[in-house]
Amino acid sequence: MKFNMTQFGLGEDFEGDHYDGFASLPEMMSFLQKNGLKVICWMAPFVNVQSNSETLPNRFQPSSALTRVPGQNIGKASNYDEAESKGFFVRKDSGGTLVVPWWKGRGSPVDFTNPAARKWFTDQLEVLLKDSEVATANVAKEPAIGGFKTDDGETQNNAQPPDVYIPVNASYADGRRGTQMRNAYCFEYQQCVSGVLGSNGVLFARSGFVGCQAFPGHWAGDNEPNFDANGLSGVIVAGLSAAMSGYSVWGHDVGGYQDSNFGASTADRADLFMRWTQFACFSPIMQMHRQVHKQKKQDFTPGKTEDLRQYPWGYGAEALANYQFYAQLHTRLFPYIYTYAKESSATGVPILRPLILMNQGDPKTLGVQHAYHFGREFLVAPIIALKANSRQVYLPTGNWVDFWTSAAHIGEQTIDWNGANRRQFPLFVREGAIVPLLPENVQSLCDTNYVNNPTVASAKQDLIFLIYPGSATSQFTVYDQTQIQCQRYGNVRRITLNSIARPVTLQVSGAEPAGVTLDNSDLPKRGTLAEFEASATGWRFDSASRFAFIKFPHAGGSAEVRC
Repeated sequence: MKFNMTQFGLGEDFEGDHYDGFASLPEMMSFLQKNGLKVICWMAPFVNVQSNSETLPNRFQPSSALTRVPGQNIGKASNYDEAESKGFFVRKDSGGTLVVPWWKGRGSPVDFTNPAARKWFTDQLEVLLKDSEVATANVAKEPAIGGFKTDDGETQNNAQPPDVYIPVNASYADGRRGTQMRNAYCFEYQQCVSGVLGSNGVLFARSGFVGCQAFPGHWAGDNEPNFDANGLSGVIVAGLSAAMSGYSVWGHDVGGYQDSNFGASTADRADLFMRWTQFACFSPIMQMHRQVHKQKKQDFTPGKTEDLRQYPWGYGAEALANYQFYAQLHTRLFPYIYTYAKESSATGVPILRPLILMNQGDPKTLGVQHAYHFGREFLVAPIIALKANSRQVYLPTGNWVDFWTSAAHIGEQTIDWNGANRRQFPLFVREGAIVPLLPENVQSLCDTNYVNNPTVASAKQDLIFLIYPGSATSQFTVYDQTQIQCQRYGNVRRITLNSIARPVTLQVSGAEPAGVTLDNSDLPKRGTLAEFEASATGWRFDSASRFAFIKFPHAGGSAEVRC
């Protein structure tokens, strides 16, 4: 069973998810590398004086028996005394080191305003990066760790009464007090960790404040598996709110995290999982991460995937196929998403774009909460009700094409959308859109040299362009400066490309062309799909989808296609 993914994680007991399948850290890192994956390591800003005891099932005793994780240190962390003696922790106003309760025990938050404390902290992360290095195809070493999940960093949790992590009665090395740092602490924390990675990795952070936008990415926190305000519908609003605050590289836990459904699949659970998957595909980060309750871990047998029923294979064949389709589509959308990530870093305009942000002259977009632009070319309106296969969608100015049926719609109106099946949801493409895609066979976004495994298909230079010609000239510049433009003259479409040498496929919506030329030379028409796929050059027309498919090995520089 193969999946495309941007992130896939098992949550809850970070120390306690014991698995004895790897003899060493290098063996584990090599396994992940060979499967086309980078690693994001979970962390929090506390160094513990006491850790919660983690447990795992004892397979040789009754299912209710839980045993301690072998070797777990539930006392003071080995590096605690050094940090305390050097004043590297946040201090109480009354004097002495601050110790706070948090969800993995009791510990002291590192004082990231202290330059010496930052260096002490980052030196340890550097060692971890070094220890994760794997041999690449060109023999050079590269860390398998590509980022850190910088959990926590916020003021307090939502328990009743709350555990306060950043209290007001605290003092910091740079002279600030707890009141000033209740929001600013997460900035110092994320800035410090991001500095270890430089341009070679990412964060996956939970907290945020002014300035944290510079340290992507972030996620929506722990949501519940439902369609309600604390579930899918609320996560969509959270993403658009984050976007309006400048957070562009953002994601969420597919299906919800809290109290995830460990038991056998039901139709309702499958429906939620399918709809959340669809939203995740059209989010900057698509990730699986679910909670498994401790009291249910006695049912878990290491190595048996059927015991991980909260993951894609646990919701039935239709939901699994839906997940595989959208995970593959999300991977294929990488050049499109990365182009808008690069644009966002330069302009501040997010990838998820609320309708009101991009249509400020249209008052009807003000109240739209559960639809958005994904980049400039897509309009996305997730299904947010159980067992629904229809919803009303407001289309802003312009002309829009239904992604599934190619039906055309005029903007500035509300339409009633109905899907043919649950894999479909309201997804529209702007007339004139050009969308760069990776080929369908790409399994990993890690480069071939890093993966060092010819059985895993990594992204190479190949690009596919999905084109919806409009009455006006349209163009798209990919993040690597590849430029493509489309003009329509009556029934003839003229497409110009400026790019490095690479295999190119154009997928052009509209009527079947009488012929196709590349730089004024006729391209051969291939009669069948098999003939087309077996050829490096040629074209075919699919009457069902009404797309012309044109492929050729681009030699580099400029080229012109007429069809």
